[in-house]
Amino acid sequence: MDAYEESGFPEIKAIFLAQFHTDLGPMVRLSYPEDAVEVGEQKSFAELSNAKSDEYHHHQYQRPSGEMVAEEGHGYSSYNGEAAVEVIRLIKRPAPATKPESNKIDFNSIQTLVIPKLTLFERLITVCTGRHKVMCYPVAVEGNYARNALIFNMCFAFGVDADTKCYEPVVKRVGCLLKELEIGGRLLSDPEGQRPLKTMMRQLVTKLNAHGEYQIELDLKGLAQSMVSTGISIRLFPHYDNPSEINLYDVPVRKMDFEAARMKSSSSEFQSKVASETVWDMVLDKVIHCIDNVNHVRRIARLAQIQEDWVILALKHLDYFGCVNLVDIFQFGNIYEPQYQLVGLYRSARLQRECFSYVTRDGKTGDIAMDALAQMYLTMRNRQTVAQWVIEQKLDLDRFDVRRFVMFGVMNGLLRRIHCYPVVCGPPSLGGGKEEEQSEREEEQSGREDKRQQEEKRQREGAEAAVESPAQAQQPSTREQQPAPSSEPKAIDPNLLRMLDGTHHMDEISVLLDKDIATLKDMFQDYGGIEYVYH
Repeated sequence: MDAYEESGFPEIKAIFLAQFHTDLGPMVRLSYPEDAVEVGEQKSFAELSNAKSDEYHHHQYQRPSGEMVAEEGHGYSSYNGEAAVEVIRLIKRPAPATKPESNKIDFNSIQTLVIPKLTLFERLITVCTGRHKVMCYPVAVEGNYARNALIFNMCFAFGVDADTKCYEPVVKRVGCLLKELEIGGRLLSDPEGQRPLKTMMRQLVTKLNAHGEYQIELDLKGLAQSMVSTGISIRLFPHYDNPSEINLYDVPVRKMDFEAARMKSSSSEFQSKVASETVWDMVLDKVIHCIDNVNHVRRIARLAQIQEDWVILALKHLDYFGCVNLVDIFQFGNIYEPQYQLVGLYRSARLQRECFSYVTRDGKTGDIAMDALAQMYLTMRNRQTVAQWVIEQKLDLDRFDVRRFVMFGVMNGLLRRIHCYPVVCGPPSLGGGKEEEQSEREEEQSGREDKRQQEEKRQREGAEAAVESPAQAQQPSTREQQPAPSSEPKAIDPNLLRMLDGTHHMDEISVLLDKDIATLKDMFQDYGGIEYVYH
């Protein structure tokens, strides 16, 4: 197996040096391999203009003898000389025969981007043609040249589906290096520079494909006295996307075995991803111990007794290197819907095996076949909660792990969580409809009258008792006063009320306020005037 396959770097299919010729225009000066680029017949600008003029005169309409023509007031007649009216027939030409797709790079189709306009100079350009993806960095060197500038471009060709992000700094560095060598030693404009250019292009392909790095001394004798030899050192590094934003309600999921990474005897895969040393950062070490694929970020911070900002930084570090995934909090009241990426699960046997081994507890799912797992994702629709879906599917929870099944779907883009957003849509209500409100008002009025009568009676009895026995009047009453039924809605914390604007879902509110979702919904129901938006 090649080094680029083991390391994940794409293979360089070819390298070619394009240059703008003063007479021929864009052309390919050098390439490795030599037959990697297909270039059409190149003509000078004068030849092209003459050819266009000849083509115009050659295609002047000439009426063939005996052609049927239309005469005024008559039908069609045979050709009758110069006096006849010219008729141009619309002939449907046969479609050109399609050529089989070649393995060579079609330079004519991309030459306007390889040698682009001035605004695209010294910018990374990526263009696809046929089976190849070409990445280049066009450069112009101003000076004593035929058109006051030398325009060139060293292009790297890859497979059309290759991820070429790791080559972006390499392509840019090679372009800048050639510009410096042209300014200091006229490497490109001097015919003697063709030999070191060929050597560099050949070794760029072979060394980077084989080892992922390139180091060579270029022999520049005869080009510049101050630059007898120039060393070039290039190394490929994996490209990682910037870590996503991490919230307190996110749940980190392990993608690797951290315990194996601590051991010196662990495989090189873990050592290269994390570290070869056994001494880790203290914050990172505590955070990893609390990652169990269930705890959210705030709970991890409390278990590890570390500030939440530090925990988020540690998780961003792990997310950057692809050691963890971030999912939502799993609950049986969650709602999910399938996504279009589910087609990949039907087509990929490898993904099906991964799903099968990930969601089963002991490697067996009873009556569920491997291909049936993909169909089960399609049944999670119609705004069903996970609990309703489990009952409908009659799943054996002893063998089938529902949490891991949902988690696998979310991590691979097969499922999308539909969040619930509470929104205050009106003033707080007192309960039900108009009839209930009328009955409540009547009960309140009767309750107030009864309370006033009881209070008057209690005052009279107290006055009589004080006259008979002053000592007994000072003793507290053993009868408890029943509070009157409240007609006002239960108050809600102002901080919570500000979050009910449709931008905070229930998971976020639950984690920030340390209240479970059932309690929050009871509070919203008592308060009234709150609706739910699912998205």
